Amino acid sequence: MRKLNGKDVFPEVPAPVHRAVLDALDRLEDPGVIGTEERKENRIMLPKKKNRYTAAAVVGAAALAVCSVTGYAALKYLTPSQAALEVNDHKLAAAFQREDAVLIDESQKYDDYIITLLGVASGADISDYIPSDMALGDKAMYAVLAMERTDGKPMPDTDSDEYGSVSFFASPYIQGLAPGKFNIYTLGTGYSEFVEDGIQYRLLQFDDLSVFADRILYIGVNEGATCDVSAYLYDETTGKISKNPDYDGLNALFTLPIDASCADEEAAQAYIDRINAEWNSSDSGSESRPEMTDEEKELDAFMSGITGENIGEHLERVEQTVQTLTPDSDGYIEYSWHLENGAGSENARLYLDWLGPEAGETIILGWSSSGGTIEGLCVETLTDNGDGTYTFAVYAGQDGAQ
Repeated sequence: MRKLNGKDVFPEVPAPVHRAVLDALDRLEDPGVIGTEERKENRIMLPKKKNRYTAAAVVGAAALAVCSVTGYAALKYLTPSQAALEVNDHKLAAAFQREDAVLIDESQKYDDYIITLLGVASGADISDYIPSDMALGDKAMYAVLAMERTDGKPMPDTDSDEYGSVSFFASPYIQGLAPGKFNIYTLGTGYSEFVEDGIQYRLLQFDDLSVFADRILYIGVNEGATCDVSAYLYDETTGKISKNPDYDGLNALFTLPIDASCADEEAAQAYIDRINAEWNSSDSGSESRPEMTDEEKELDAFMSGITGENIGEHLERVEQTVQTLTPDSDGYIEYSWHLENGAGSENARLYLDWLGPEAGETIILGWSSSGGTIEGLCVETLTDNGDGTYTFAVYAGQDGAQ
């Protein structure tokens, strides 16, 4: 019998488990009845999108098709509602107990891992963690996944040094839209993750894709930190996505049971157009920018002459921001910094392979300016120390350095 905060949550019930039994068990885990223990949570929010689609769509929860439940392998896994409680998301826990939530419990086995899609929920204001840039206001979809090893060895806990030694890229995909372009980087906002009893759980948060309910919606998982398009086959004629049988690795692919009546072709096309516009804007560079003011032109000209080698000649290094960073096993570095004038960055996470610094080299990560002036500049830099560590530092103009 599993215990939460010392309380008996449910008895062990052999599979298959009838839906009514699961509903009864969900009532036992009501957030108002059972408190949750504060635990270390690895919440990683992906880069935010700009100019997101804000047109209204169907109000209320998407009518997810009811799916039969074969039982949670003798309750081996947490239910989706319990998983939401583990990351202190009480609204989402309640959403997974609603009639329109879908309990799926489908597993796919690979050489080293078993990937299980536990359930999906969608709707408006169903999470305590709704970012401000959701494409359809506060409407979102959530999918809960479980990852475990086939040899029974526990997955590394989030507070252990081994955590991150194995990474998974989990993402929604849509029939008719190429996976390399339309994945969680453009469709989603992030995820929460934790490890319980040796099983790694991930709660994906992404835009409410029910407007695409007349297409096949997928959840795919591949090993690694980014989308591996070679893991899947994309049929440009039918738009269907399938697992690549010749792929040597983990390429789980699940389909979501969505009620086709939720489809909204007009909203779906507007959503696609918005993402395509963002891509085109990114590709076109300065051609899509509005005309700059004289101050902006001066600032742009100044920054065009700044390099990692000469930045110290023009701007002052802010010593309180200097920190030595060691990448994790996946090649990511994390840092935070704050200045008295309010400038700063919280829990920034960067992938080194995308940056490409060489030993001894200093590169500019990015910059911002308070008031659009050189005096208000704050420039983030990263130096490869040549010993496996990196030095992060902010250089600032006169106003930023104070």
